[in-house]
Amino acid sequence: MTTTAIAAKAALFDLDGVIVDTAKHHFIAWRAMAAGLGFELADEDEELLKGVGRMDALRIVLGLGGVEVSEEEAVRLATDKNAQYVEAISTLTPDDMLPGALAFLEDLKRRGVPTALGSASRNAPLILDRLGIRDLFDAIIDGSVVTKAKPDPAVFLAGAEALGVDPADCVVFEDAIAGVQAARGGGMTAVGIGDPAVLDEADVVIPGLRAAGSLAERGITFVGSLTIGSKEETMSDTAPVRLGEAPFHLDADAQAWVVATRDAMSLEDKVGQLFFLMANDPAGVDADIAVSQPGGFMRRAAPVEEAVSLNRHLHAASAVPPLIAGNLENGADGASFMATQVGTPLQAAATGDDSCAYRMGEVAAVEGRALGVTWDFAPIIDIQVNPRNPIVLNRAFGSDPERVARMGVEFVKGLQDHGVAASIKHWPGDGVDDRDQHLVTTVNTLGVEEWEETFGAAYRASIEAGALSVMAAHIALPAYSRALRPGIADEDILPASLAPELTTELLRERMGFNGVVITDASLMGGMLMKMPRAELVPAAVAAGCDMFLFTPDYAADHAHMLAGVRDGVISQARVDQAVTRVLALKAALGLHAGQSPEELVPGLDGIDTAKHRTWSREQADAGITLVKDKEAGLLPLDTERHQRVLVYSLRGLLSFTGPAERFTAQLNERGFAATLFEDGPPGSTMFKRVGVDGGVNGAELLENYDAVIYVADVQPRSNETVARLHWATFTAGNLPRYLTEIPTLFVSLGSPYHLQDVPFVRTYVNAYAANDQTVDAVVAKLTGEDDFRGESPVDPFMGYEDARW
Repeated sequence: MTTTAIAAKAALFDLDGVIVDTAKHHFIAWRAMAAGLGFELADEDEELLKGVGRMDALRIVLGLGGVEVSEEEAVRLATDKNAQYVEAISTLTPDDMLPGALAFLEDLKRRGVPTALGSASRNAPLILDRLGIRDLFDAIIDGSVVTKAKPDPAVFLAGAEALGVDPADCVVFEDAIAGVQAARGGGMTAVGIGDPAVLDEADVVIPGLRAAGSLAERGITFVGSLTIGSKEETMSDTAPVRLGEAPFHLDADAQAWVVATRDAMSLEDKVGQLFFLMANDPAGVDADIAVSQPGGFMRRAAPVEEAVSLNRHLHAASAVPPLIAGNLENGADGASFMATQVGTPLQAAATGDDSCAYRMGEVAAVEGRALGVTWDFAPIIDIQVNPRNPIVLNRAFGSDPERVARMGVEFVKGLQDHGVAASIKHWPGDGVDDRDQHLVTTVNTLGVEEWEETFGAAYRASIEAGALSVMAAHIALPAYSRALRPGIADEDILPASLAPELTTELLRERMGFNGVVITDASLMGGMLMKMPRAELVPAAVAAGCDMFLFTPDYAADHAHMLAGVRDGVISQARVDQAVTRVLALKAALGLHAGQSPEELVPGLDGIDTAKHRTWSREQADAGITLVKDKEAGLLPLDTERHQRVLVYSLRGLLSFTGPAERFTAQLNERGFAATLFEDGPPGSTMFKRVGVDGGVNGAELLENYDAVIYVADVQPRSNETVARLHWATFTAGNLPRYLTEIPTLFVSLGSPYHLQDVPFVRTYVNAYAANDQTVDAVVAKLTGEDDFRGESPVDPFMGYEDARW
């Protein structure tokens, strides 16, 4: 095969064996005729008759039987044979078309690529009518127009002439060696349909038109003039996925697996691979796979045994190995409650040591992979431009763009060096708006130049480091949308998950990203409020996303995606491109190697989790930050001056008293008499005494305690518009009203910005995380057993002058 890159201007098709299989009907009729003459045709004789005119085929058949007849008898035999054949093909319906043929022809039509049929059969118009596809061809050249049989190139040359296209700009699709020779003889590019060993003279061989999407990877693309109302494809819609290059780096065997697996899929199967669903239990997984096997499943944290069992089931139930993802942003605790959490990214940033980010990625990968996770929806490379943003906070590496870029790269490497794919998020960048994309489309308001110097630099760094995937968020970037779409109406500015100018033109074409793009959760208000679901499902893939995350009704969304293909919202080439990337990601992770579920999900036995917990403690030791220390004599705490300690637990959504309980127990182990204030049920202080109920106040506080410590565990949570302190309902009875009369200390285990709400607290610590190792390290530092060494990676004062006093 001698593949040469070509941007073809026309496509020419043989009929039998390419668009529909009528060759079997031909051969049945020839066999019946041969039997009447006293001999039999062997199965292998069928190949000799493909692409050959009727009278030439008759001569071949008679020669095989050693039979000689007069010219008059030859005409009669050919006529009888044709009558039997016509009777057989009169029952054809559109369902008889070969897989992928209709979709490919319709795709070419939408894109304005001229097409012609070049068939030796005089029955070609009849067959096209029975199949309902005559109007998909701009020219029909059959045996009534050209009498010279293939391998003479006359039929294809006539087709090129009828289309007004130079033969050198034409691609011919043929299943017979004679047809391939005819195409090559006419100076055209020949795509063989069938067995490469038989069609070895073709430029390229594919198993069928269902695999036409792979032609771009082999240098064959089509250029047309778009029809009215059709979807304009960007260059990246049909650009080949560079399987051997970054970030996939697949060897020849892996590339072959990707292409063969994709080409064996029906359109319905391919569409299934575009979906990424939530896996909660085996029955739900089996029900989803019964609709169409999705490309993968998301898993939330679970006990080890449950995680291992269900993740093994995902592999056992899937014909194509699934991707299994988790939010392993802080180590491996996103895979299992019992796995190791290594603080948070902001804590890692506070250490000033970029290698901490690598360790976080390594722990996430080593323990996560053992539990079955092969894809981490991390790291977060958002930048805390706006301290009031409620989503980024301690989930990312702070407000310094250069540090975010460096540590993002280290996290990516830590993951991917140990066999788990990274997904850098949230494209095109969160941390500017002070709203939550779970609830509304948020906006990155930076100008093009400032975005390039900040978020753009961070994404380019991780892409250059080989990040395998990007998560496209429901965040708009108006400055770039306007730069890439001059004159775009305000109402047409969409979030990156739906904006082709951001996710295709900017990310793929300008930044050169070749990996997988997955949407953020499609149930978020930031996506759902932009268009009806039936439109947004295919629109996300048309915009450049390869996978679609979550669905309230998989069967319905699968139908929406299929409709998008059939209605031209997504081209067949774009579907194949997306599926190729999904399969390439699986191959890059070694999932094509045929391992058993037990091998793919071995469990944590044998993993050195003790080492990982040591790393977690070391990071906490280095990152915990003494932000403010202005109360003389408070630190270090000691049992003589601060024997009786009241501990308040301030919590956000889904936070519990566990960290505060551990903190209190650690103090008591050191000889303190620490008491954790017990909150009543939610709302129990409503309409009670303001400033009294819901806390310990007045003489009760001052006479019974020597110090007050607030332990705040307010983490960023989905669907929460703020990450602020919440005092006792109605009464604020736990407010630090007496900080001028009793030593008062504030420790944050989550958000680094609580000084805005307690500016007059004179001793304040940011620990950035609520895991056990961090809580233990905080107590050790408060009691003087260890020094504070962390440096704030954000402005904890938020610009408030009084917070520094």
